Amino acid sequence: MKLKKLALAASAALAISAFAVGCGGKKVTTSIQGADLPFTWQNTTLYFVITDRFFNGDKSNDNSYGRPSVDSAGYTSGTFHGGDFKGLTSKLDYIRSLGVNAIWVSAPVEQQHGWMGGGPMGLFQYYAYHGYWALDFTSIDANMGTVEDFRTFVNEAHRRGIRVLIDVVLNHTGYANLKDMCDFKFGRTNDGVDPCAEWIPNAKAGENYHNKPINASKDPSWNRWWGGDWIKFDGYGEGCGADDAIDKCLAYLPDLKNYSLDAPVVSVPTFLEEKWAKGDKDHDIPAAIPYRKGDMSVAEFQSHWLASWVEEFGIDGYRCDTVKYVSQENWGLLKKYSQEALEKWRAKNKGKDPAADWTDNFYMTGELWAFTNDPEDKSGYASVGGFDSLIDFYFNPDGVNLNTCLLPDESDWEKYAKLYGRLEGKPALGNMTYISSHDTSLCRKKDMAAAAYKFELMPGSIQIYYGDETARENDMGGGVDLEMGIRSDMNFPEDIDKASEWAKDVATLSTSYSSNPILSTWQKVGQFRLRNPAVGAGLQTKLEDKSYCRQFKDPSKNIDNAVVIHYGKTDSVLVGKCFADGTEVQDAVSGKTYVVQNGKVDAQSDTAVLLEIKR
Repeated sequence: MKLKKLALAASAALAISAFAVGCGGKKVTTSIQGADLPFTWQNTTLYFVITDRFFNGDKSNDNSYGRPSVDSAGYTSGTFHGGDFKGLTSKLDYIRSLGVNAIWVSAPVEQQHGWMGGGPMGLFQYYAYHGYWALDFTSIDANMGTVEDFRTFVNEAHRRGIRVLIDVVLNHTGYANLKDMCDFKFGRTNDGVDPCAEWIPNAKAGENYHNKPINASKDPSWNRWWGGDWIKFDGYGEGCGADDAIDKCLAYLPDLKNYSLDAPVVSVPTFLEEKWAKGDKDHDIPAAIPYRKGDMSVAEFQSHWLASWVEEFGIDGYRCDTVKYVSQENWGLLKKYSQEALEKWRAKNKGKDPAADWTDNFYMTGELWAFTNDPEDKSGYASVGGFDSLIDFYFNPDGVNLNTCLLPDESDWEKYAKLYGRLEGKPALGNMTYISSHDTSLCRKKDMAAAAYKFELMPGSIQIYYGDETARENDMGGGVDLEMGIRSDMNFPEDIDKASEWAKDVATLSTSYSSNPILSTWQKVGQFRLRNPAVGAGLQTKLEDKSYCRQFKDPSKNIDNAVVIHYGKTDSVLVGKCFADGTEVQDAVSGKTYVVQNGKVDAQSDTAVLLEIKR
């Protein structure tokens, strides 16, 4: 997560039918649950959710660790808003109705308890609602729910065929803050200020929340925190600023000393040792308990701690934060341990969770700031770092701005198809394209329905940021901060109560969509992509202007899939290079069925025609 302003802060499964579809139109009927639709990571539709800002399913955990809903200045811009895993689980049918086959949730590990100064002027208290300021990698943050809440979420996502990714951070811990200093009895304040007392800046003296009374200079009072063997921090005699290097601090965040796998071993930090001695069965990750002791390198500790989430819950992958600030070898170690953990979980959970029968390897994508494309893996992030893809910044590369995005067009489809489209196999390093993100801006064009076609039909994998499909607005963080507004609360459609109907027939062809015309378009295009791995993974052939055939095969999964995509007004669509005469096809946009004759179908549309084998 590139936080530019931080430098200032020192239901039961759905039984449905689907088909394994061949290019020639042959159907093999199988009775399945949503988990069994054809899948390849090359055709990922990844839905990114900041859990806290999505839906509040359990109000009893809203103020965990004493975190307020409204800060002492009267703002909610940087506070926790109540979203949790119970809330997210309750909206899985809605997410599935978008054609989503993977979900990325903000880091669920326990975050720092207290606040930092928020915004350029330090107007408000800024808490770790986004998940990037870790305190304890082996516990779930109580604001998000309990271990069993998270287990239920993962299981219910799997039952709908949705892979689960968690955000992981190897580069840094959370900041030193007054609440943690109070709770864990470490650190030093200015002028003997009691860290357990509410601190209010003295506006008359020119103070704001950036002026919190923490003395980070070298002092033994900091030794009960992470310690100098674990992190680079001013309190251990090493300057921690805002430098751009693998062994430097990013935005004043304490930098974890995981620079080498051969680094000296370290012991468990004092504050964690004492915290763990008390135990917290509702939030401690059981599989992590064995790794709460011993002596290992920082990299070994971190990799074991994070892989324990895979072993415990069967999560399917990671979105990795601040990739370029951690060595490729360290990422490779995390991938190795996580793959081993996934295999353990699958062996243990046969018959309990449909994902135990999935055969895909553990998946990693990551944020390498300003990255675009590297399908041949010249960088080594796949071969050494274990990454399957990296996030593509091309369409929205800027820092916190309003609506500076680009929308893909046909030339981008052709470019990306050459880079990532395959009839069989896969590129050495895939991509993950987005148009909106939590670090740049919300892409909000005049026609967000058109954006669905241009973006969701991109070759390669794509990442939807929650609310792209409903044109969620930047609310300026309640009117005081643009960056907080990028992470505004989810704006669900008025007819959200019908979500289970929208999701019921995604494997065949839905007849029920939202009454919201923007959302219904995202649902139709997304479900078309979900059913057809060729959309993201396939070899593209241009049929005529605005018309493309995409084909993809994976014999190991019995996938032999083809689609025809036409974007724009038309009276008929050429399909001969994709579908043989006599083949029944359906249009995912209109819902109509056609029979191929003389290499074409007489499909009329003012917007788009998306043809697939009749289900």
